[in-house]
Amino acid sequence: MKKLKTLLLLFVSLISISGLNAQKKELPLSVKFGGYVHTLFTYDTRQMVAAREGHILLYPKNEILDAAGKDINEGGVYNMAVIQSRVNAKITGPEILGAKTNGMIEAEFIGNGESDTNGLRLRHAFVNLDWGNTSILIGQTWSPLFVAEVFPFTVGANAGLPFKPFARNPQVRLTHKTGNWKLLAAIATERDYTSTGPDGSSNKYLRNAGMPIVQGQAHYYLGKKKHLFGVSGEFKNLKPSLQSTSVDNEGNIQNWKNDETISSWAVMGYFKLNFNPVTFKAQTTYGTNLTDVLMLGGYAVKDMNPVTNEASYTGIKVMGSWAELSYKKNDWEYAFLAGYSKNYGAEDDIASTDLVYARSKDIGELYRLAPRVCKKYKNLKFEFEAEYTAAAYGKLAEKAKVEDTKWIGGTRYSLGVYYFF
Repeated sequence: MKKLKTLLLLFVSLISISGLNAQKKELPLSVKFGGYVHTLFTYDTRQMVAAREGHILLYPKNEILDAAGKDINEGGVYNMAVIQSRVNAKITGPEILGAKTNGMIEAEFIGNGESDTNGLRLRHAFVNLDWGNTSILIGQTWSPLFVAEVFPFTVGANAGLPFKPFARNPQVRLTHKTGNWKLLAAIATERDYTSTGPDGSSNKYLRNAGMPIVQGQAHYYLGKKKHLFGVSGEFKNLKPSLQSTSVDNEGNIQNWKNDETISSWAVMGYFKLNFNPVTFKAQTTYGTNLTDVLMLGGYAVKDMNPVTNEASYTGIKVMGSWAELSYKKNDWEYAFLAGYSKNYGAEDDIASTDLVYARSKDIGELYRLAPRVCKKYKNLKFEFEAEYTAAAYGKLAEKAKVEDTKWIGGTRYSLGVYYFF
């Protein structure tokens, strides 16, 4: 409740500032408010791995058999949530240093974790300085691995997860446009979307490594910018541990400073073909240690120093792909999404299957088939979607590969209602 009052107070303050500055020609400032009220009804045919009380679907849970051989995770699950409702303020300001300035603040009520569901969460907060062909953005917004121009408009809140990257990060982003090209370079850190490690999910592993995530992106437009082809990539470095302990011959505990880090990378290719009223979009991501962007994979311990017990690490390679075909006409949309993801195992041999830091390390493959239909009435929108997701669960083997798999599938039916303002 305190967070909501703070947000409302902030918005009232922005309105006051906007009104005062409207009278001052030397400092023009305008604020436009918007957002939507959103309600999502869901029904699952079995228990799902999902966040925020099941609101953000990833994949079905593995089977757990009782004494009679019945699957405990099989059975219907219903939910209704309004936590994805959001508000934003888009700010246009005066020219500074020869650049047009604008900014944005956006928040929703989905919270920052399971214990904070229904709490206020900051989505975007940035200022942008635009010199025409070149601009600099400072603040929090989409990771360059999430391409805002090419992602599936799913009814569910997962936006195609876990078959694609999804994250918003504090960052400094430089964008340059020339001809049909748009080039982007950024340095970023983790906040709401974090890597995992020996102490669970945290951004401390990235901070302790002493360097930000380095990211880049390149777009090429065709057909008066109706069609888009692009590539994106990143490099990041984590320090999972600051110290280790060992016991000497006399039984004394010794502490050792740890310097080992794990470097990881990701590359991505994507395109959008817009043949109005038909649009086709697709994307493939391949890389290591992608837990911070809510994909499968992570990293594992590959070796331990026999004297200090300091660990060295190896990344787990993952591929995720999706494609979407949609048809829009007369405020109707019909679309179909297909996704596939595979765990290719670690780059090196691992020390133990117990020392793997990853998301769902017992899943070897995933796929999803999801048709949907949407209808819009002015600023009111209704959507229906059926998502069938199947996961190949198995045993963790050498190089963190998953063997002896069994497919477990489940379907989610979603009905979404939006009221835009």
